[in-house]
Amino acid sequence: MGTASCCAQRPMTDTNKGNYVTALAIIALVIVSVFAITRPAMMGSNTGNTAQRTITVNGVGTVETAPDEAILVLAVTNQAATADQAAKDNADTASRVVETILGLSSLSIGITKEDITTIDYSLTPVYAQADKCVTIDQPGLPTDRPQVTCTSTTPQLVGYAVRNAIQVTVKDMNSIGKVLDAATGAGANEIDGISFTFTSGTYADLQKQALQKAVQDASGQAQAMATALGVHITGVVSVNPAYVYRPYINYKVDTSSSGASTPIQTGTLQVTVNVQVVYEISA
Repeated sequence: MGTASCCAQRPMTDTNKGNYVTALAIIALVIVSVFAITRPAMMGSNTGNTAQRTITVNGVGTVETAPDEAILVLAVTNQAATADQAAKDNADTASRVVETILGLSSLSIGITKEDITTIDYSLTPVYAQADKCVTIDQPGLPTDRPQVTCTSTTPQLVGYAVRNAIQVTVKDMNSIGKVLDAATGAGANEIDGISFTFTSGTYADLQKQALQKAVQDASGQAQAMATALGVHITGVVSVNPAYVYRPYINYKVDTSSSGASTPIQTGTLQVTVNVQVVYEISA
């Protein structure tokens, strides 16, 4: 009689095959996930060692020279009994002032209509308030010291005032006094002051010069810092102009002094540029 084997293999069913395939898929997914997680971490650790090394400095550049443009503010003010008369008188005087300025032939750079601009015009009523006073005689008081009682009356319209202000641009810096004298001689009775500045072309050139000086100043600072730190400058990362100053100085004029021409001293103005420069360095 034969003996039956105790360890006979059972045939793999369809269910067992499905579970086996599923297990293999899960294992593969885990392996892929672990690799995807660890790879960026490894790459990040490598790039951290190659971070860019920089130094940042601020440079300043200044250019100083005499202004080549002056802006005068002149005005004609007058008063008359009626608004119509006040406006007419002002128009006549203001027109005469403008024509006189435009007709100045002694200027090396003439003044054109485009150089004259109206900046303010006003017509306002003028009131006066008088006090009505009455002398009161009281017995017993000295006759040379009478008692006076005053009461304010209702303001009364006494006329109209007109003000016409113009702005005049002068490029002949040696003839500013001549322009002022001509204007006041023609009827301008207010001078609000003079502003000294640069023409657009001159200012653009000065700004470039100041910018070059600012960059040179930044470069010198960076070289000094690199030497002190024992590193080398390998390039420029960025350059940013931080601040640009355009001069504009107001000068009050005193026309009370006598003389052939009102003296005007222009002096000098400065154009300043600040820049921030970032340099790349290496050991």
